[in-house]
Amino acid sequence: MYFYLEDAAKNIGHCQTNTVWRAHVLDIAEKSIHNSFLFTDKYEMERVADPVTMDPIDWNFVPGDDEEWCFALSRHTFLLNNAKAAVITRDKRYSENWVRLFEDFYHNTTLCNETEKRSWRSLECGIRIENYIRSLELLESVSMAPSKDVYDDIKAFFRTHIDYLLSAHTAFHRLSNWGVLQDHGLFLASLYIGDEDSMKIAADRLDEEIALQTLPDGMHWEQSSMYHGEVLHAVLDTILVAQRQGIKLPERLIANTHCLALGLARSLRCDGKCYLYGDSDEIDMRDLVAEAAVLFSDPVLSGYAEGGLDEEFYLSFELDTKLPEPEKEQTSFFFRESGNAFLRLGTDTALHFRSGFMGSGHGHLDNLHFDLYHKGVAILTDTGRYTYVDKSERYALKGAYGHNTIVLNSEEPALMKGSWDMERIPESAFSDAVIDGEFRFLRSSHTGYADKGLLITRSIITIGERYIILADDIRGGSCDADILFHFDENSVLSKDSNLLKVANKECRISIALQGNRDYELASYPLAKRYNELSQAPLLIRKEHVENRKLIITLISIGDEAFSFTSVPVRKSLTGTIIPEEIALGIVIEDKDARYSIGIVSNEYMNGGFLLTAGDAEAYGKVLIKKNNENTAVLKY
Repeated sequence: MYFYLEDAAKNIGHCQTNTVWRAHVLDIAEKSIHNSFLFTDKYEMERVADPVTMDPIDWNFVPGDDEEWCFALSRHTFLLNNAKAAVITRDKRYSENWVRLFEDFYHNTTLCNETEKRSWRSLECGIRIENYIRSLELLESVSMAPSKDVYDDIKAFFRTHIDYLLSAHTAFHRLSNWGVLQDHGLFLASLYIGDEDSMKIAADRLDEEIALQTLPDGMHWEQSSMYHGEVLHAVLDTILVAQRQGIKLPERLIANTHCLALGLARSLRCDGKCYLYGDSDEIDMRDLVAEAAVLFSDPVLSGYAEGGLDEEFYLSFELDTKLPEPEKEQTSFFFRESGNAFLRLGTDTALHFRSGFMGSGHGHLDNLHFDLYHKGVAILTDTGRYTYVDKSERYALKGAYGHNTIVLNSEEPALMKGSWDMERIPESAFSDAVIDGEFRFLRSSHTGYADKGLLITRSIITIGERYIILADDIRGGSCDADILFHFDENSVLSKDSNLLKVANKECRISIALQGNRDYELASYPLAKRYNELSQAPLLIRKEHVENRKLIITLISIGDEAFSFTSVPVRKSLTGTIIPEEIALGIVIEDKDARYSIGIVSNEYMNGGFLLTAGDAEAYGKVLIKKNNENTAVLKY
């Protein structure tokens, strides 16, 4: 009976042609021979790139202020890398080291109240089972399997895990990624030792957990793309193993997992990497999409999986595995339940607008945040997570100031209490999403400053593949507003006439500030991966509001010339100009087109109802006219 590959060595032989992957595996395995550990695998939830050496090994050791190091150690990914290294090199040092490390852990740790907080935390117990089973299959494929005595220890080790994981199941686990990752391990361990009753319990739990945790739009409720991927991996792996063993799983589990896979695929950037959404690292997740495409025979998923047949994929599938013939679908989506919009603007540009509920402790204060990806660069970006330790960096990256949103009076819109808790969480109202056609429109508000009598509404208008207009409406009293723009760390900002120019690799954008051009340039922490912190440019647009103000920012993608002119929004009947605090017009011209745009944030009845902004004329709140075409109304 095999869980993953009948001839795992053949697949490792293919994977090691990627010299970077091979070097990564051998580095981790070689260091572990000397009791030196680092955690840099693709899906390490809390990466650690700097090795820590222990002699002897203390399996509950925390080298600094972050317990996550011990949790990463306790997942035993180093064992899987030793097994891969044994297959790559046929060197028995790695298989012997595998046995040494396992036996050291097995004989020198005990499940008790204290170790449940570290080396025997239930989450890690669930995760490491897969690493053991994959390791054993790899070692067996090159005749380096452990002795019978070691196998007896492994089975006893698995029995302890099964009994423990059966008991570690509360309402918290039912609605947390913990429950899914634990019960995936419970399923695998139970199948491995032939405990059918425990295996059925695991399958039933997974069915309920995925039903509770998957939103109708396909997003995972915890509001983190990384944990979405981790949960999806666990259930896809369960389905994969069940299919190969002829085990029938609940149909609801299959359907919800398929929904979760589509949600992930549709939310990835053009390059297959996830946005730094919630507590996330920047990870190429197309291998998960490819796996789901095969398991569900889904041509739509195949359309998103190009580039996903990587080393992770071939650790589970034969080398001749073919994806279903890809079927392209629409490329922009409004995820109503989670409060996300993902727009594709051409082949190499994408925009993510985020305004939903907070979700779990992995959610961030990212109401009204947007990301902009162009030509291989996340040019406007969330700042990531960096750490879970309760310290300043956690607050800086999790709070509103770590996002491309609006902060009033220098105050966060909620009270962060430690790494995981918040009070006065803002409610979002995602009211509009026009996601098709040349002109797109997104609009949302949040209540983060309602106790101060202040309300923020952000509208985003996109024009083809070229222009993005932000219209920020702040109302309710006197305040100072910071409108934030976080850039990738390799971005270079410069001033050119009345424009701010941003350059990063082949990517170029220009930013124009309508009206007041008061801004500050600063730097801010950015963490694309856990434990890795850099500094990146931050643009802060500074605005003062008395009672109400409408603020427009224009982003032009590319470096072609354009002009940007402010025009009043008038009543066609009387020529009455609607006050600028609630209505603004702009005209954009380039070598190909002239666009007239009118934006009205509140109905204004004096002087008639038909509106004019530049060449655009219609009744509505958001008007746009291109050249001599009919005026389009994006919001009435």
